[in-house]
Amino acid sequence: MDAAPESPPPAAQTTPQGEIGGLAWGYCFSESGVAEPMQGQAPLEALEKQQSWLWLNFDLLDERANATIGALPNLPPGALTMLRSTDDRQQIDGFAQVIGGVVADFELRDPPGEKLVTRWNFAMTPYAFISASRRPSQALNQLHIDLQTGRRLPGVLALFHALMHELASAISLVLNELGAKLNEMEERSLDQKEVGSDVLGQARRRLVRARRQIVPLRGVLIHMLSERPYWFDEDAVVECQRVAARMDGLVDDLESLQERAHALQDELKAREAEKTNKRLTVLAIVSALMLPPTFITGVFGMNVTGLPFQENAYGFWVACGLMAASAAGMLAVLRRIRLI
Repeated sequence: MDAAPESPPPAAQTTPQGEIGGLAWGYCFSESGVAEPMQGQAPLEALEKQQSWLWLNFDLLDERANATIGALPNLPPGALTMLRSTDDRQQIDGFAQVIGGVVADFELRDPPGEKLVTRWNFAMTPYAFISASRRPSQALNQLHIDLQTGRRLPGVLALFHALMHELASAISLVLNELGAKLNEMEERSLDQKEVGSDVLGQARRRLVRARRQIVPLRGVLIHMLSERPYWFDEDAVVECQRVAARMDGLVDDLESLQERAHALQDELKAREAEKTNKRLTVLAIVSALMLPPTFITGVFGMNVTGLPFQENAYGFWVACGLMAASAAGMLAVLRRIRLI
């Protein structure tokens, strides 16, 4: 029997006005790298013809985006699956001559914050860079704004590297803010002012969050070099290595901030221990000074006959004198052994 013909892929979703469902923006780039916005069905037609390179960005919160991405031409199934993936793990993989991956980015905020992290998926071919995200991200939207103000990008790899540099700049802003907070806490510590342990703990927590983002991202860049297809020329390899080196520098800065935070925490612990020791020393001295008078009052407080000074009119003052003399004697002993 003849094999049943393969069913054609589903048609891309469109709106009644002819716009592509789920497409946030699309650009077609000229040979000089000038970005021209695309409307209607033009992005899909250009992707099919592969005459110039494109950047298509999809909003995965749009219910039509999955169907539209699934019908994109000239992309292998693995790359289409990567574009629609909900996996939060940063990764990169090769599908024939297409590279796909997931990158962690900051949500679009000013300034960016390491607590608000989103992911964007991408598939990269010689003729197209296709990205998809569920929330506006720092790198994608900043580059989108730059293109609207005239920035030029000569190729797909240049766009990817520009996104990585935008992401590195956002990470650098976060680390600079954390570094400024640590500087402030160190200054307060040197001035013998109170430094809240909760503030330091919050800074350390933010550094841990930043590390979870930076270190895997560096690994993604290194892995991409090993998975590079034929259209990665030497200039692209050098640029990718340069971006990876910048990420290495950010990792070094992050580790330096973490070491400073650890050192500051150790100093705060030592200071708290010193304060506790001083309080315990004061308490021990007071207890030692009160021990002899307490003993005397205990002796005179015994309910037995024959206690001295019972019949003496000045017995109370004599007992007080004995207590004062014993306390003074204990004070002299403590000074002699240099406890005070």
